[in-house]
Amino acid sequence: MGLPLGDTSLRSSAVMVNLVGSPGSVGPAVYQGLEKVLSLPGVFVHLYGKAETRPYRKMGHVTIVHPDLHKAMVLADQVEEHLQIVTE
Repeated sequence: MGLPLGDTSLRSSAVMVNLVGSPGSVGPAVYQGLEKVLSLPGVFVHLYGKAETRPYRKMGHVTIVHPDLHKAMVLADQVEEHLQIVTE
C-alpha cells in the first residue's frame, strides 16, 4: 500500500505455546487445567472453538508476555505442564 511500517521496536518478550489434542484423545474437547493457566500473570489463552479433539489437532494457542524472556519461558513451561486437551 506504500505506507510506512511504523514503530517496530520491541515492547515485550513473548512466547507462544500451541494447544494440541492429547495422543489417543478423540471426541468432545475437555480443557484440563484451564483455570490454573488463566491465573498466571501475562498469560493469554486463545481457543479456536473446535468442539472435537483428535490426537495432535491444533485446538488453540497460549501467548505469554513478560519483559524478561527467561521468565516468559518459565511461564510457558507451566502452561505446558498444567494445560491438557483430552476427552470426557
